[in-house]
Amino acid sequence: MARKNPGLGWGVDILWPDGETEAIKGFITEGDAVKWIAEHEHSKPWQGNTNQKASRAP
Repeated sequence: MARKNPGLGWGVDILWPDGETEAIKGFITEGDAVKWIAEHEHSKPWQGNTNQKASRAP
């Protein structure tokens, strides 16, 4: 889910299948955050082993 960080741009909150949460920061616009989600939502690193984390680079 994309969320606004007051004064800091946008971030993406991730809830992993194992219940762990992660925040990815550094997106300039909501569109950038949403695009990152769309591009990574169905990529191979996100499927299968829940211990694999997606790239943190926006």
